[in-house]
Amino acid sequence: MFLSTLDLGYKTVQAWVDNSKYGLAKESLTGITVQDHVRKRRTVDYQHLHDFFESLPKLPSHYCRRDTSKMYLEYTFESMSDLYRVYCSEFCSQRTIIPLGRNVFSEIFKQKNLSLYTPKKDQCNTCFSFKYGNISTEDYERQIVNKDKAREAKIIDKSEAEKGTSIVLTMDLQAVKLCTYIPANKTYFKTKLCCHNFTVYNLSTKDVLCYWFSEDQVSSLKASVFTSCIINYLQGTCLPSPKVPIVLYSDGCGYQNRNSVLANALLNFSMQNNVYVFQKYLEPGHTQMECDSVHSVIERKLRNREIHLPSDYEALTREARKTPHPYRTRNLEWSFFKNYSSCQHQRYSSIRPGRKPQDPTINSISVIKYDPQWHNTGQNRT
Repeated sequence: MFLSTLDLGYKTVQAWVDNSKYGLAKESLTGITVQDHVRKRRTVDYQHLHDFFESLPKLPSHYCRRDTSKMYLEYTFESMSDLYRVYCSEFCSQRTIIPLGRNVFSEIFKQKNLSLYTPKKDQCNTCFSFKYGNISTEDYERQIVNKDKAREAKIIDKSEAEKGTSIVLTMDLQAVKLCTYIPANKTYFKTKLCCHNFTVYNLSTKDVLCYWFSEDQVSSLKASVFTSCIINYLQGTCLPSPKVPIVLYSDGCGYQNRNSVLANALLNFSMQNNVYVFQKYLEPGHTQMECDSVHSVIERKLRNREIHLPSDYEALTREARKTPHPYRTRNLEWSFFKNYSSCQHQRYSSIRPGRKPQDPTINSISVIKYDPQWHNTGQNRT
């Protein structure tokens, strides 16, 4: 009753009683006070909480990088209470440590700029449709299985690349950038030049090459544009080297990665250089890759910066990363791009697995293997 009336804790009063005959807080032989013990324990507890947050898989926003720098938890938690329960019941209990309070937990969560809920722009269409009952459970589970298989294969390929037994690349096109990019009202209604950045990321060496080009250099974003960048990177960076397999990871965008123009170019590259090439596609809606982090860094670097010329984007990209080494850039001109859709480059007219209406389509392809010993039978030529 006495403690409740004065809003005092039992341990606080007990410490006063134990130290009353000294007039001051009793010190041990080493000179460490009770407050020092409490402060040290709290520091350790805070470090455990930071370790917990660091252990959670996190991803930046895929389509909202320009507007937010938050990191979003990869795994789905229903609420902050659910996340705190995992921290207490799993993380702390396994390490036999005392969890911090909910208020401290929430405060550290905010300080680390984390978020539980992914922006709607980043949500998978299939997952979002299943949430509102627009697709069947079978379709949703099939998509989850495909997502897990693709990610597991990517983890295995990455480990092989770190051993030097293969070369693994990820690639993607950054959201269109405008030139000029300045905070002036009069420029809002002015026609601006569209600039594009196609990025290739080597998982083992962390080498990054950003191909910057603008709409005055290409008539349209067609398959030959991206094929020219990919073949240029393979010839300039992956050769000459030991004849190890090359694995390409990308999303399933048709005009970028999933088309017969690129497939024929990769087959010709494989045969000319006697090297196996594997083209793998991640599940739509779950295509987060290492090259996305490059775009995220560029977006953050772009804040409070003015862009007057397309070359300013190239200079900004080189400044965006310092370690392990700066991003490499290349400013492309119209003469760089080749017409890979011409007949002389075509061995197959289509990469669709079937021909009948019930047969699989191009979107059903998850892996394409290019064999350097391929022999044309003449049945698939145009």
